[in-house]
Amino acid sequence: MQIKLVKTILALQPLFPIPVYFSVLTGHPPLLMSLIIAVMPMGIDYWYTRHIITRTPFDLPILIFLFGSLIGLIVAPDKGVATGALCSTIASILVYYGITNNRNTSTKYWLWTAGILCFITLSLSLWFLSQSERRVLFFNQWAFNLFSRFPKTVGPVLNLHTIAGLLSVVIPALFIFAFYKTKLRIRIIAFTFCLLFIGILFLSDSGTGWLAAFFSLAFILVCWRRWLLFVFIPAVGLLTTGAVIFYDKIFWLQTTISTFSLMARTELWRNTIILLKGKAAILGLGQGAWFYVYGSRYGNTLDGNILAHVHNSYLQLYCDAGILGLIAMILAAIIFTRLSINLLKVSGTNSINWIGIGLIGSIIAGAVFAIFDVNHTITYVTETGYIYLALPLLWIGAALISVMSVKRSVQPTKFLWFLSKNW
Repeated sequence: MQIKLVKTILALQPLFPIPVYFSVLTGHPPLLMSLIIAVMPMGIDYWYTRHIITRTPFDLPILIFLFGSLIGLIVAPDKGVATGALCSTIASILVYYGITNNRNTSTKYWLWTAGILCFITLSLSLWFLSQSERRVLFFNQWAFNLFSRFPKTVGPVLNLHTIAGLLSVVIPALFIFAFYKTKLRIRIIAFTFCLLFIGILFLSDSGTGWLAAFFSLAFILVCWRRWLLFVFIPAVGLLTTGAVIFYDKIFWLQTTISTFSLMARTELWRNTIILLKGKAAILGLGQGAWFYVYGSRYGNTLDGNILAHVHNSYLQLYCDAGILGLIAMILAAIIFTRLSINLLKVSGTNSINWIGIGLIGSIIAGAVFAIFDVNHTITYVTETGYIYLALPLLWIGAALISVMSVKRSVQPTKFLWFLSKNW
């Protein structure tokens, strides 16, 4: 009975850090209590298996990033915001290891994991439709009207780009489950969720989300049939040409792909790079400090909207964790690229191999989205406070890639694998 309880706790390990996010976001439960709950399975794991974590290919960049985040806490002007950012970052790392620690579990476990992720995504999507800001156009007005009768909640809500970033990452993995060889029941469920999420992504009217999903699904289809590459390239050229020609004549296109928004983002990036000079080039601006530092220099409003973040995940990470965060990001990108290449080399008709390709597609979607917006943190600004919360989305993707690479006996490179195994 005792062993069965221990195994159940370890199987649920990825869920234990969830209270940390609620603590940072709402103040309940107390942050210290939620951190104790989050690390409790690691103590049980050590008692049961005599190890705290299972080593993974991304251990070294995670360690470097954690050091950078600690430095970001030290240099941050607002320690309260920085503490919340650091604690939610630690929670995301614990989610990562909670998943990788279960890499030897059965297929049924991973199907349940996929089901939970789909349920969370669906819940957040419905929350977005009923609560969030609206970009109402002729093709999505009916959906917002349908959910307008739902009671409104008090507190932070997802905006259109946040939900689009989540959906663009989830859709590629579901696409694989829906269209490649597996049990018919699983394919039907995956196909249903995939269609539903594609529909909500379309209704969100997030051009960035559309672009991320397109590139990820194009990657998967090219892996399926290489000749499709010669279809997508001219198709992208024709679509781009048509968009440029008819841009001034189509209102919804001007809203979805806003040149003003792109130019504003370019200005944000340029000004942020100016801020990252001197000590900031090494230490960064501090955890969650971009809002304050940028606001004190350039102001935090643009065209009546609050500038809550830099609209680029890579720059945001550099601001938060400094040069160590940048090094960790580059190292993680190298490891991911090598893992992806090796996974593609061993891929065949086996459904497990295709799931690996779907996960690569999800990471590609996240990487594309990260160019134009921030998808590893969420910022919530009110008249009385400012909350900066790390999100576990891409951490979950990295964990699943790690599990897949181990199951398929794929290593990044001998040198990087040695570093990851012996830090």
